Amino acid sequence: MMKLPYDKAEQIVKNMSLKQKIGQMIMASIEVTEMDEKTSAFLRENYVGNIILFGKNCVNRAQLANLNRQIQDTVSSYTGGVQALLSIDQEGGLVTRIRNGATVFSSAAAVGATGDPDLAYLMGHIMGNELRSLGISYNLAPVLDTDGSRVGKIPNRRSFGASPEITSAYGGAYARGLRDAGVIDTGKHFPGCGDSPVDTHFGTSIVHTPREEAMKISVQAFKQVIDEGMRSLMIDHTCYTGLDPACIPASVSKPVIHDLARKELGFEGLIISDGMQMLAIKDVYGAPKGCVMAAEAGCDLLIVGNGGDNADPDGNDVQTPCIQAMLKAVETGELSMERVDESAKRIVAFKLMLGDLYPEKGIETRDWSAHEAFSRALAKMTVKVQKNDNDMLPLPAGSLFLERVSKARLGVEEGDKLVEGFAPMAARLLNGTAVEFTDRPDLSALKGRIENAPAVVFSVASRIEARDLLEEIKAVCEMNKNTCFVCLDVPEAAKIVDFAKCVITSYDQTVGAIRAVCDLLKG
Repeated sequence: MMKLPYDKAEQIVKNMSLKQKIGQMIMASIEVTEMDEKTSAFLRENYVGNIILFGKNCVNRAQLANLNRQIQDTVSSYTGGVQALLSIDQEGGLVTRIRNGATVFSSAAAVGATGDPDLAYLMGHIMGNELRSLGISYNLAPVLDTDGSRVGKIPNRRSFGASPEITSAYGGAYARGLRDAGVIDTGKHFPGCGDSPVDTHFGTSIVHTPREEAMKISVQAFKQVIDEGMRSLMIDHTCYTGLDPACIPASVSKPVIHDLARKELGFEGLIISDGMQMLAIKDVYGAPKGCVMAAEAGCDLLIVGNGGDNADPDGNDVQTPCIQAMLKAVETGELSMERVDESAKRIVAFKLMLGDLYPEKGIETRDWSAHEAFSRALAKMTVKVQKNDNDMLPLPAGSLFLERVSKARLGVEEGDKLVEGFAPMAARLLNGTAVEFTDRPDLSALKGRIENAPAVVFSVASRIEARDLLEEIKAVCEMNKNTCFVCLDVPEAAKIVDFAKCVITSYDQTVGAIRAVCDLLKG
């Protein structure tokens, strides 16, 4: 059983109003990089107890630390000194919210490919120390989804591996690193969405995996890490008919949350929903109704952000209606006071256990160069030359670099773009020239340059781009035999361009991964 100061938390919660208790269950997003009156008024009026940060909130280390102090000052002013849990999706690789001011690490898939879970622990511990010193006490990671590649899918970079054993070994080590740094770790997306056919940001997803199979594969990785002391679970919006025959999203399912997570697996930590504005909830129930259902099913914390993929197109406030629906549901008896008290007490107990949640003093100038060195070494371990049949490496000077201006998404909800594309960065580092195109390259106009270049590097940001540009890549390979195909994705993506004589893959689109690719091209 987790050693939490429940007695002290119970006394604090007893003195809270209903609005304050509901506020403790809310994990809201804000749109600013510095506290303003509008944001402060929204937080105060709704007694919001916790904030989820996104890339839009993170400019640099000094700015982020200042914003986090302002959030704590604001929240503490109307909660009687109870500080806010500040959460973030800082997974590594594809989903990295802080890209300037904290170390950017490799994706889960890349770390899982190293063969050494200790590296996952070190990544989690370093990342946790940075987050906690910035005032962020709740990391919405690691992903513990078993990635579904066992049924022929190309692996998901956010997953550590294709088996529950790999997922739990690496995800568990990463989670332990976060905990040892004083940060709440979060296993997501329970009960495991590796086989989910639809991204629940954009629609309803139903998985018909039988219960016995789901327990042996999808749930098993979570069970292992729960037994090791995991502090939080994020519940997915996918419908799992094998676990709840009613075919409702797991995030609003009492059989999944209360019966499976709490009773069967014995999980005693915080349970948080995925974003309640995601269309799997919003289009079926509406976010306000969904919040009430999730709370009654057993969710302690509800992410009710407004931004990114699931923002209201007219810019309307979608968060206040969710909070008001929770209040009304308690008053009408639809949401029990017992459930609210249970969650509020658990949330406050975790806050007390964590201690002071403000950013550390002097964080703005702290030297994290050793962290960066570890991150670069980790990236180098996973960037690979998959083929070099034409023996074209090292790349000659004056090579031509081709790529589409990347629409690759480095954040699942905000569509962050690379600060600098691979082609111009590689051309700058390797004394070449770069050509970027917006949709498809004009090969008739580029034919002479391609044929006369000492070598050509055609890069894509993802397997999706590789498929879409397949004919153009093939044509370039025919125009210049010294063509290298670079895919900033998992090694399996190289199979899409099986005709290429030279192939390099990197798992990730991070600056560290791109530099590692350039090192391989230099030979």
